[in-house]
Amino acid sequence: MARTSSNFSLSDLERILDERKGQAQELGKRRDQLTKELAKIETELQGILGSKRRGPKKGVRRGKRPKNERSLREIVFDLLGKSKKGITLADLEPKVLEAGYKSSSKNFSNMIYQCLYNSQGVVNDPETGCYRIEKAQ
Repeated sequence: MARTSSNFSLSDLERILDERKGQAQELGKRRDQLTKELAKIETELQGILGSKRRGPKKGVRRGKRPKNERSLREIVFDLLGKSKKGITLADLEPKVLEAGYKSSSKNFSNMIYQCLYNSQGVVNDPETGCYRIEKAQ
């Protein structure tokens, strides 16, 4: 428990402060020694067990992103413009791919949904699930 400073003279307080500084320096040195020792042990373990890196190897790149002549938004709007009733998301996905859009997306239908959701002028009919271009008023 900490002692109150009212019972100590200035020289006593300076002595206590010097003792604490000395303890802090010793603990710092010990920490540095233990850190070096731990690094040696980790190096030895890595040598024995081998490196267990996760993820792609260093320097390995994924394939290039497909380049398209037209944006996904343009293709979707063209397809929706040709359909008077509207098109469901499930029907729109293969039509976009047939139109020549290239994608390496694992969830391409979600990309189309995001395109529709963020585009102004596209409405969704909740009863049929069809998307269509909003009529100009």
